[in-house]
Amino acid sequence: MIVENQDSEYGSYDGKDALPPLHKKWELFPITILVLSLTFVFSSMIPVEKGLAEEITESLKGYLNVSILDIFMNNLVLSIIMMIPIFGFIFSIFSSSLNGMVVSAFSIATGSNPLRIVISILSSPEGVLEILAFGLASAQSLAGFFAIIGKRFRKELKGYLTTVGIVLILLVIAALLEAIYKSKA
Repeated sequence: MIVENQDSEYGSYDGKDALPPLHKKWELFPITILVLSLTFVFSSMIPVEKGLAEEITESLKGYLNVSILDIFMNNLVLSIIMMIPIFGFIFSIFSSSLNGMVVSAFSIATGSNPLRIVISILSSPEGVLEILAFGLASAQSLAGFFAIIGKRFRKELKGYLTTVGIVLILLVIAALLEAIYKSKA
């Protein structure tokens, strides 16, 4: 098959995309958001042994006084790792499940409802922005993987730069919102 018209980002055949659906970052984005959110929710519902829950909760106390800049830098580094083709997507799922486990541990140690904690995290403005950033980074990971398979990774590099910029903006806004929230608490 000969590519006659290269109008779209990935090439096209007579005006139609050369790639099947779900190979581009923006097509994968809602799926990665759903996968990461469900992983977080389901892993928070898995009970952690009480002793481990108390250890995890105790270790979290040291993170209560972490600066907003540290949180931002941590989230930015995680997002960049999440953009590595295919590995980043797997890492994203692992990270979401670990965060869910922390919620589970906290809920067991404090006697709280884990679903209530998850809902408060995912519905907070900074939580929404962070899950959007992580979902976009994960979608870029998959898009990068498909670009490697399709031998068009050089074209995808522009997509990576765009993703880094958007993720950076989302995380800066999330950090500012968290700083405002902390200052009022």
